[in-house]
Amino acid sequence: MKVISVIGSPHGMQGAAGSIVNCITKAAQDAGAVTEIISLADALVQPCRGCRVCAKTGQCVIDDDYGNIKKALLEADGIVLASPNYMYNVSGQMKVFLDRSVSICHCQMLKDKYGAVVVSSGGTVFEMVEHYLMHVLSMCGCWKVGSVCAAELQLDDESERAQVMQRASDLGGRMVEAIKSKEVFPDQEQELQRIFEEAKMVVEFFKEEWPFEYEYWKSHWGV
Repeated sequence: MKVISVIGSPHGMQGAAGSIVNCITKAAQDAGAVTEIISLADALVQPCRGCRVCAKTGQCVIDDDYGNIKKALLEADGIVLASPNYMYNVSGQMKVFLDRSVSICHCQMLKDKYGAVVVSSGGTVFEMVEHYLMHVLSMCGCWKVGSVCAAELQLDDESERAQVMQRASDLGGRMVEAIKSKEVFPDQEQELQRIFEEAKMVVEFFKEEWPFEYEYWKSHWGV
């Protein structure tokens, strides 16, 4: 059982989001998971060129670190996406990474894995970023276990920091529990089924242009 965290902060693990991810990771380890943290600040992930070659062949034309990160995600049971709030959205590092993941979404490659979200912010405005990242997890087929959002001011206060870190620790343990039990979240079933059917419809429609994605669907989910 493996939990992968992808953090999009330009500060890597030294920022607010990193401290929360560390706490989630420690709790997941204590619950029996193997963990890995991937810092996009330390990786070379270039912007998507919109060429759709990934949909045609399954391989991206860009030679950088994205392929190894994608492989780690596909091998994981749990996935944590973490980003600071930059202009009411994820960081540029995280957005570039997610843009490169369109084929993961089309093919529902993360179906039935378990996801969680971490958002940090200078102030208390993080709902838009949280909603976006949670939606991305759904669009890729993941069950959403939960999220932890915190303002840097909270982390500067000893009492509030302890509460945030306790929520992070609880989330790490909760994710491992969900993975072990293969938990189903009834309130998410309808949304995930709708997304699954929509992805199937899109891939079927473009089957001539996107042969890799169509063959992936045939072999994994049936079309």
